[in-house]
Amino acid sequence: GTPDGGAPDGGPIFGGPGPWPVTNQVYGVADGILEAPVVAMSTDEDQNRWVATGSALYLLKPGETTFRRYASRDGLHLADNPVLYDESAYCLTGPTPPTPPAAGTGGGKQVPGAATAQGITTIVGGAAGEVFVGYWGAVPSAGDCTDPAADRHSGKLDRIRLQPDGSLEVKRFDFFSTLYGMQYWHNRTVFRMVYDHVLHPHTLYAGTEHGVNMFFPDKYRDALPGEWPDVAMQEYTSDHMHVQVCFHGDTVCLAGGEGNARMGDWRGLAVDPKDGDLWHAGRWSGGKIRFDPDLKVWNHRGGVAAYSEAFGNGSEPVFPVTSIGDVVSLSAVTVAKDGTAWFASSWFYGNAASVAAPGSGRGLAHYLGNGKFGYYTALSAGLPDGDVQDLVALPDGRLVLAGAGANGGLVFWDPATNTSKKVQAGGGIPDNRILQLELDTMVSPPALHVSTAGGAAVLRVFP
Repeated sequence: GTPDGGAPDGGPIFGGPGPWPVTNQVYGVADGILEAPVVAMSTDEDQNRWVATGSALYLLKPGETTFRRYASRDGLHLADNPVLYDESAYCLTGPTPPTPPAAGTGGGKQVPGAATAQGITTIVGGAAGEVFVGYWGAVPSAGDCTDPAADRHSGKLDRIRLQPDGSLEVKRFDFFSTLYGMQYWHNRTVFRMVYDHVLHPHTLYAGTEHGVNMFFPDKYRDALPGEWPDVAMQEYTSDHMHVQVCFHGDTVCLAGGEGNARMGDWRGLAVDPKDGDLWHAGRWSGGKIRFDPDLKVWNHRGGVAAYSEAFGNGSEPVFPVTSIGDVVSLSAVTVAKDGTAWFASSWFYGNAASVAAPGSGRGLAHYLGNGKFGYYTALSAGLPDGDVQDLVALPDGRLVLAGAGANGGLVFWDPATNTSKKVQAGGGIPDNRILQLELDTMVSPPALHVSTAGGAAVLRVFP
């Protein structure tokens, strides 16, 4: 009833065609996107269309025809616009500071945190007028205070909120180990993000080179003057979860120690539409993380309390390998209409000998339950080679496969009938070399966002 019912306190209402035409659109230089490739495209809960290249973020609001460009001057934390961190709370006072420093005794803001020169990795839309921007970071050595100061806070992500005047509010999310303390930074590069709009609304996940981080962005706050930084950070973030495999039967790892464990490079993330748990797919394996609303509990779990599915030790790490711990090079994971999970593999990390060559992907794996998989080659599904760059499931039961090579393009594949239809450059997408797919199900029919080497596309009429 008036004025109490409905939005805003009732939350966003999804469904229906939304504010955009139910047609296919291709975006490029003529629409204001000045660079290529496009690394990602997404929408927020206001249906603003966000596009990212390595060096800029672009916005197209409903009713507009030209993208607005944002970069460092607008607050994005690219390489030329670092945040300066005061490390007196951790590195400058020793490896394990027992108590926060006294107010006013810090070492000053001095250690930079920003993207490396490669810039933006990916984006995902959040609440109305909100988007999250992930960055490339330096590869960790030890992942702690012994790493170069310029590397420790590199990469990470920005929470960006559009202001009424068109400017941006930019808040940088640093990552640190909430389990072991602020002197550990294992996660820097954001490979993929996913945002839960429905089951656990306004929950953000980021897949990095080591683990998966969970965020409640609505709970973000700046640290107070003199406050130990992790006090504020632990109110909105939890770092980091991952399944792992023990390399070639390493006994220390199998006994529960760290040993020679392999995990990371989580390029595939998908929220399960049935239970809201998180599927994740990486370089060595994949699995499913159970949701927990307590940020301090979420990261402090292990075994079946943390993972309802964990592939590797005692089972295939999604794809068959000669020895457990060999690379499977997962690129994506999605959940089909029937509730089953599908995994894809591309060439990023190559075979067991780490020969990363185009065409070396392992294809598709369909999880059948009880640790069992069914396997399909990318060629049999309609792609021209072995690499599946990305993968999304459609509400009609089909899967959309993205190719990585010059002849890749899109394939709409029906596993039930083993039939496929192709979409190629010039026929609905700007380039066959695809970097990322995203399916927006906040509108109906859904909108498939296609990011390519030559621009972006939105498909709402499928072949």
